[in-house]
Amino acid sequence: MSTNATDDTDDAAVDQGERERYAELNIGDEEYVVYDRENHQAWIQSTVAIAAEDIR
Repeated sequence: MSTNATDDTDDAAVDQGERERYAELNIGDEEYVVYDRENHQAWIQSTVAIAAEDIR
């Protein structure tokens, strides 16, 4: 995984519905799951989590 990851999404183009589509869940012991509320088969599990704002 690159530590220089960027997101070229134009924040103005992302509406509130898009922001609410994805959610995160702390499942304990520094384990995190990020998932798509509309597609329950789309999820990522990680031991590291950072705020999207910190990447930019």
